[in-house]
Amino acid sequence: MSVSSSALLNALARLVAAVVVIVATAALLAMPFVPVVLVGTSTVEAVETTLLDAPPLPDELPVAAQLSTVHDRDGARIAELAGEIRREPVAYEQIPQVVIDAVLATEDSGFFDHSGVEHGSMVRAAGRNLAAGGIAEGASTITQQYVKMTLLTPDQTIERKIHEVLLAVELEKRDSKEKILGGYLNAVYLGEGVYGFGTAADHYFSKPLDELDVAEAALLAGTIQAPAATNAVVAPDVARQRRDVVIRQMLDQDRITRGQADAAMAGEIALNLRNRDFGEPFWIDTVKRLIYDANAALQPGLQEAVGESVDDRIDALFAGGLRIETTLDRGLTAAAETAIREQLTDPASDPMSSLISLEHASGAVRAFALGPQEYGQCDPDQEEPCTLTTTNPAVPWGGGSGRQPGSAFKPFVAAAALEDGFDQIPVEDPRPDSDGDGDDDDGEVDENEPLVYDAPSGELIPGCGGEDDDWEPSNYGGSDAGEVDLAEAMRRSVNTYFIKLARDVGVERIADLAIQHGLRGGTLDTFGPVDCSIALGSADIFPLGMVLGYGTWANDGVLCEPYVIERVLDRDGQVLYQHEPRCERIVDGSTASQMRAILRGPVSPSGTAPSVGNRVGGGVFGKTGTTNSSVDAWFVGSAGDLTHSAWVGFETPRPMEDIRIDGRYYNNVTGGSVPASIWADYVADAAS
Repeated sequence: MSVSSSALLNALARLVAAVVVIVATAALLAMPFVPVVLVGTSTVEAVETTLLDAPPLPDELPVAAQLSTVHDRDGARIAELAGEIRREPVAYEQIPQVVIDAVLATEDSGFFDHSGVEHGSMVRAAGRNLAAGGIAEGASTITQQYVKMTLLTPDQTIERKIHEVLLAVELEKRDSKEKILGGYLNAVYLGEGVYGFGTAADHYFSKPLDELDVAEAALLAGTIQAPAATNAVVAPDVARQRRDVVIRQMLDQDRITRGQADAAMAGEIALNLRNRDFGEPFWIDTVKRLIYDANAALQPGLQEAVGESVDDRIDALFAGGLRIETTLDRGLTAAAETAIREQLTDPASDPMSSLISLEHASGAVRAFALGPQEYGQCDPDQEEPCTLTTTNPAVPWGGGSGRQPGSAFKPFVAAAALEDGFDQIPVEDPRPDSDGDGDDDDGEVDENEPLVYDAPSGELIPGCGGEDDDWEPSNYGGSDAGEVDLAEAMRRSVNTYFIKLARDVGVERIADLAIQHGLRGGTLDTFGPVDCSIALGSADIFPLGMVLGYGTWANDGVLCEPYVIERVLDRDGQVLYQHEPRCERIVDGSTASQMRAILRGPVSPSGTAPSVGNRVGGGVFGKTGTTNSSVDAWFVGSAGDLTHSAWVGFETPRPMEDIRIDGRYYNNVTGGSVPASIWADYVADAAS
């Protein structure tokens, strides 16, 4: 079968092209076996195949990794989230001419004149590389560099170089010079994990890109060819020499004047490295977990909006250029941190505390503080006590297992009673055959009897503890309270009163109502019908749930689900997620009003937390909580538009007895001592 002359010409053209590319690229790579390559038919065929099978130019170059940012309620940046790559692109219009001139002077002076490949430079570099027997000089244009860093591997091979040349030419045909240069200036590596000139200006000089002077622009441009060797942080002398080379190149190309060059070279390198310690690490950890961790699904739809899988969401967090707007009030959080650290001064020996503030009318978490331990991990081999932790006991996803709220749970017993109409007391205990007549009792009610119980200490309470486990609970200090009503029992925190009330209302009913109030993720759903210890706060609860529950009464019986993230935008400013309020009535408004009135008793002069009333003033309500052996201590309450939960306890639960805190001795830490003081100081200072 004959071959057409056209086919022969095409084959010859491809062969010539292959040989030309072999010679050029081999010379650029300083390959000593060029003569062998020239006569090797198999190699020519391989290069011809490479030419014909070069990868197509994608419609858009791959999106470069870009750091994400976290913001407070006012829009201020409070954190940057990045992996190994820190990049924050800027628009081409925002790149100053001095930066463009510095880069073009040292990397590609003919950028605006060539078509993607600078043939003269390739010839000169090839000759010098062959003479040197190694790579003494490169010849890649900015367009080739951009293609290489976004589409190709860094391998020094003929095949890769061919692809680089072909793709660079294609890119120049399709995109404008400004688009290519802007992409390059945002993608190039400039040391210290920093990519792009906008990010580098902020990192090295703590200033925006458009404020760079000639010396600073030249210093950054000078790091492109060897970021590790010319890094001004670790090699200032080398960096200065390279900077001055760039400045002289700018002068030789008439991009700056002699006076500008002399002034720029006369100055020492003056770095002003950005301090990336934004603070609020526990908050930032929570923000990250809410986005990627399926166990932290606090806000429906949030995780799905960011990515389908955990890996997708993590990639978006650390490389997707997200803008994450949160509910945090930094002023309140700073006041909360101060209140904690003024009470708990020694992170090596003092217990831990969490302080959360919830805007109960919306569910927005406004303050989120833990201490005195800082966020972080200690070296397991260090001898001194660890003062760091990554455990956040305030929320279900923070690594803790929940803590017992003690008497701070008693208000939920009261709320269930009031909601179910328990405004009188049954004359007989509503338990099977309490009077021994062989009939089950119906719990008859005397309409004239107020909600009063006799509350002795250390006596058997029938109907609690089970058949073979009669329970004889005690009041704090072993005192008999006598006959008391609900308000008095709450003010004095009478244990036996609330145990009897819990028995009569129903343990499971109380647990269900508490869960409806937001006390989720603990052990409330494990309590059986005779587990009256629920009244004393023996379930594991998280501070976030406690503040949500008390906030429901402050919000007139309506619970607004808590949220941390207001909005998430992608790198182009498009909204991926917008929080929508989720509010639901949990108890009647009259029940909520009664709860607020009853809970003013504990902060009264004769209550368990008089310091709160004295320090904060009118309108405040709340309740103390102390568990057995003072393992956990609480104060939870509301003032104004916010509800706050203060918890104190050791990270690994143990008694807070016979201890000294901030120079003061405590036989045992109660809710009315350290937690109430932290709460009151914080609320009073935040309001001032």
